Amino acid sequence: MKYIGNKTRLISFIEDCMKEKQINYQNQEVVDLFSGSGSVSEFFLKNNCKVYSCDNMNYAIAEQYRKLYFRKEPTFEEIEKEVQSNKLDDVLKYLNSLSGEKGYFYDNYCEEGSYQRRYFTVSNAMKIDAIREKIENWKTLLPVEKYQFLLGILMNEADFVSNTAGTYGAYLKIWRSMALKELTMQKPEFIQTGEIELFTDDVIHFTEKMKKVDIVYLDPPYNTRQYAANFHVLESIVVYDKQELNGKTGLREYSKQRSNFSIKANVEKEFEKLILQIKASWIVMSYSTEGILEREKIEEILAKKGIVTTFDKNYRRFKTNAWTDKNTNLKELLFICECN
Repeated sequence: MKYIGNKTRLISFIEDCMKEKQINYQNQEVVDLFSGSGSVSEFFLKNNCKVYSCDNMNYAIAEQYRKLYFRKEPTFEEIEKEVQSNKLDDVLKYLNSLSGEKGYFYDNYCEEGSYQRRYFTVSNAMKIDAIREKIENWKTLLPVEKYQFLLGILMNEADFVSNTAGTYGAYLKIWRSMALKELTMQKPEFIQTGEIELFTDDVIHFTEKMKKVDIVYLDPPYNTRQYAANFHVLESIVVYDKQELNGKTGLREYSKQRSNFSIKANVEKEFEKLILQIKASWIVMSYSTEGILEREKIEEILAKKGIVTTFDKNYRRFKTNAWTDKNTNLKELLFICECN
């Protein structure tokens, strides 16, 4: 999944900083806030941790069901009669064999639809319609984790063939080569270690009720761009509420998913509230020097919980589908607080 701000390229930096602070990050209880595509949750799972992952975007949680939830390949006895098999390979083969349909995604996200948006080719939009409707028909038959797992696969594969440059703020005027490929449901790899619970929730609400854990990792938004707007097409695939969309780019109504961490007037108060109610031995936080909350203010608030150490690393900005030049003076920040 193409995901702006994911920490895949920074895992070794995070791990090295935790080692320097002599944090035991193996076999621990960990909370991952603003977990996104789950890169950091995946790291902790591979270190045999029990992870509680929280994000307020439905597509992010579906992605984590796809790649993080199951320790081994699930079986699908619940739909065996229709598929003629309970094996995952056969379920995916069945979904891939469905004939395309002209439905919601055809109407809203391809150039033959009513709004002539070019997020997907006509054939891929129709395939999304057919597969998404079939998964929805199985919703009452499948446990929630298997339903979300299949949604995560569809969402991920749709993202792979989307005609975008990384986010869904706009579609491209010309077809990128990957967008012309056929959408195909693919089996993910499965992590063998650890255990994860997934929560679609606001982080403030979630931390109010969380128990004390060993480590809380958080990766809050650092600029004014709202994730709900940047990835609205993927959210539509997962939620499937068939909203009437707005404007040339077909934006969803997302007021309930708007983050105060991306609003300059609100971020300091929201950040302090979150930090003060976290219950953990260690708080580990990623941020950026171009964030709307200043480094000194973050350190000041974290110091109310304990002793703070700040690490930094030179990092290039990602702009749509290309990395910027190296000399941008941009740094990735990692704050580690040993809580009192």
